[in-house]
Amino acid sequence: MDIDFTVLLVPHCQSVSKDGWNQDHLVRPLAEAGRAQAQALVPAIGTGIDAVYSSPAVRCRETVGPLASAAGLAVHELPELYETQGFQDPGEWVAGVFAPMGQAVAGAWVAGRASGAVVRLSAAHPGGRVVVCSHGDVLPVLIALLAGAYGVPLPPLINRGGWWELRFAGGGLEIVVGQARSES
Repeated sequence: MDIDFTVLLVPHCQSVSKDGWNQDHLVRPLAEAGRAQAQALVPAIGTGIDAVYSSPAVRCRETVGPLASAAGLAVHELPELYETQGFQDPGEWVAGVFAPMGQAVAGAWVAGRASGAVVRLSAAHPGGRVVVCSHGDVLPVLIALLAGAYGVPLPPLINRGGWWELRFAGGGLEIVVGQARSES
């Protein structure tokens, strides 16, 4: 991208465990600790943001909800940010001779889908600072794709309540890690 743009990639905060959850995972909420982590993002990231986008998953929307509210912004859903729950279509891409590459193909597909969303957001918010919340199977492959494309090292992994700030400027990319402090 040749446009100046900053995107904060926030993995959803600690959610209710998958173990024993018998409803649609789209509606699985944050745990108590996750709600505290989400609140801690507000002073850590601040309100100098232009837009907030999220996976449709409740746990993602709850992660960035307090931040959006403090900034007087709505949370906009982007289906491209939802976790994959497995890559199976088209099956021929992960079967037969391609079977050993199934995870790599799935990761490339997820990264491509998410990077397309980032490109569209950069066009919608040139020069802006945008928050995006997604999942642990989406953000790392997106960051790996972008780091590789821009020739920058992969950043450290983060804990819940953290984020990666991607600063696109002058045709380059800088990745900075942030971490909120919470009582939990």
